[in-house]
Amino acid sequence: MGNIMLHVAILPNIVTFCNVATGTIAIIFAVDNLHSLASLLIIAGALCDRFDGILARKYEVSNEFGKQLDSLADIITFGVAPVINVYMLNFAKLQVVGIILTVTFVICGVYRLARFNTLDKNNFFVGVPITAAGSLLAILVLYQAKFPVHPFITAIGILFLSYSMVCRRQFKKI
Repeated sequence: MGNIMLHVAILPNIVTFCNVATGTIAIIFAVDNLHSLASLLIIAGALCDRFDGILARKYEVSNEFGKQLDSLADIITFGVAPVINVYMLNFAKLQVVGIILTVTFVICGVYRLARFNTLDKNNFFVGVPITAAGSLLAILVLYQAKFPVHPFITAIGILFLSYSMVCRRQFKKI
């Protein structure tokens, strides 16, 4: 019985590591100009992110370690991976402007996660979760695979999502 409980206790962390893996592979695919595949991996990471929390609550194994691990995974999968994907697709030739947009998104995502981890929260988020912002960027790249989108529109989208992560607006948890 003890071994089963140990396996159940680490199951949410295993799913979180799957999130890290999808984000890391998405970055590799983005650098190799496999943008649609990178986006699909980011979306798969969102499913992992959703299920690790569900499993932790279901088996009553939520803890501070798991919370921090989840946030670190989110930085990779929903902060770095989607914006590197967008950078490689739209902004690599823009150099400084592209780098500023990329760094802005990641900094806002990291700030949002740090704030989330330190707030007493009930049934709401303060700012858009990085998971949603990164997933929206991934969806934008999938859209761009079928339809041309001007890099200016993408830049506005990144700035809007960056701001939405750090704003003080409250969003009800789903």
